[in-house]
Amino acid sequence: METKRNKLRILNTLIILSLTIAFGSCNGYKQLPYLKNAENLSPEILASMSSVHEPVIMPNDIISITVNSTVPGAANDFNLPMVPNNLSNALQTTVTSSATTGSLQNYLIDKEGKINFPVLGELKLGGMSAKEAQNHITSLIYPRYIAEKPIVNVRFINFGVSVLGEVARPGIYNSANGQMTILDALAAAGDMTIYGKRDNVLLVRVLENGEIAMHRIDMQDKNLVLNKDIFYLQQNDKLYVEPNKAKGNNSNFGTLQTIGLSALSIVISVIAIITR
Repeated sequence: METKRNKLRILNTLIILSLTIAFGSCNGYKQLPYLKNAENLSPEILASMSSVHEPVIMPNDIISITVNSTVPGAANDFNLPMVPNNLSNALQTTVTSSATTGSLQNYLIDKEGKINFPVLGELKLGGMSAKEAQNHITSLIYPRYIAEKPIVNVRFINFGVSVLGEVARPGIYNSANGQMTILDALAAAGDMTIYGKRDNVLLVRVLENGEIAMHRIDMQDKNLVLNKDIFYLQQNDKLYVEPNKAKGNNSNFGTLQTIGLSALSIVISVIAIITR
């Protein structure tokens, strides 16, 4: 009779343990999804996000600026000189424009947001989007220097963000089109690990005036997509995914705890044999 009671106690203990693990797994799953219930956002709210977000030019950015015209030779003086192909690989501030002619030099934005542009001299482009910079340069060239409106193209060369912490592949990731959302950055880094805090991602951003701004981001908040300044990243942003408590507990789980669990397992096995 006593043996049967012991077996029932062990069985009850195992059932309780199983339920605890099951409920813990369910609660753990709830911490994983991004933008929970985002499908409930109204079409009107989502429509407000339809306009394309454009990053602005910042100090230390590298940009390319090309000026073209339908009038032969009219735009030549507004472009930097070409660099031979055999030297372009050694220069970090160049971008290849032709396999035969070489590479066009690019512009490094100084700490005041300015560049020295051919013919026009010193220009302040800091704080402008690429499109605004294009329109500004066009207005300075036409009609004063060129009879027909030129085609001006401004492009970011060094648009990249750093992703650190609990992601599969920490590193610096670049965008060819000068645009990257926070989801794009995490996807490029292989997504967060299961140990990453979804509700407390740190965004470090250097502002145009050189000051550093920090933002805490809840990746599970559906309203994140409505915050353009955070959802769309700026070049040179840093994202840091902090480890959760589970990762911290695992890091403290040393040899003594492992030995203790092994000993406990042996004891439980012995008790199970005795109570048969």
